[in-house]
Amino acid sequence: MKETVPAHLAYHTESPCAAVRGWGLLTGWGRGLSSLPPSVHSAARGQRILPVATPPLASERLRRATRECLLGIAAVEAALDHGEMSHAEVAGSRTALVFASASAYAAANWTFLTGGTETALHFPYTAPSAVPGEVTIQFGITGPYLTLLSGANAGIEALWQAVTLLTTAQCDRAIVLGVETFQDCAELYAAGRWLLGTPLTEVAACLILERHASLAGVRYGAARGEGRRRPAPTQSRQSGLRRLVQDEPVPTLAQVYLCAPTTPAGQRAAQDLHGHWPGVALALVHERCGICLACSPLIALMLAITAGLPGDVLLLSQWWDAWSMLRWPLHK
Repeated sequence: MKETVPAHLAYHTESPCAAVRGWGLLTGWGRGLSSLPPSVHSAARGQRILPVATPPLASERLRRATRECLLGIAAVEAALDHGEMSHAEVAGSRTALVFASASAYAAANWTFLTGGTETALHFPYTAPSAVPGEVTIQFGITGPYLTLLSGANAGIEALWQAVTLLTTAQCDRAIVLGVETFQDCAELYAAGRWLLGTPLTEVAACLILERHASLAGVRYGAARGEGRRRPAPTQSRQSGLRRLVQDEPVPTLAQVYLCAPTTPAGQRAAQDLHGHWPGVALALVHERCGICLACSPLIALMLAITAGLPGDVLLLSQWWDAWSMLRWPLHK
């Protein structure tokens, strides 16, 4: 029997990963996936923060925009170029914007607390809206809009919210944007260095998703450890991960991408996963790009598509004892 694809999902069925129209990536290593080094720690040479170059956007309207805003706009522009799309294609009410970050608003808050400024741009409660606000104005986007600030897991949750908007026909395309910056409040991260690994890599990453039947197969999950407020012991932290993946079918799983905030956390989780799934291929995203928090899952999806993997990919992200998971089907 021929399967009938709902009209609101029938987009670009000829592409190997038709739901992803294009992507843009700017990091402290350079522009695009090809700039990522084979060995992060060797390439970093002890540098704790890898800043990304501020895009030189010549615009009177953007002369007071923050670095994070300029990076967000440049990442969307790069994604449009990669997807061979015009500004007109994303303008209007049928394009959604989902913004994710764990750190991009920290610089504005830090300025507010230490710089004696009271401008609206640097007010803590408005800072998280600055990046998506400038992006929607720049590209004329008037569709659904979400901001997710749930630590490093925000990237996975942003992808899932974008998929939900698309599969429920609330939009025709969704721009998933992540921005993580560190250099403007380096003292803050130096003080909390036990929370995050190094190198901290500044990133602006963007994926443009469009409606497609394969999105019906995307699955999201979340779990916690023992629910303690303080950092839990290793066993406690990994129990949330085991609960999250215990029912995941393995045969069609081509690759697992693990996004962790520190190298030890990633290594512990990798050991736990290898014990649960001995034969599954596992990649630690921080070994490819450094610590880039909510942008890590976005980069992982780009890497998976570029690798041409034959089955599903599983994106896993950790923030304290909270775990997020997204299973994404890749079709040949």
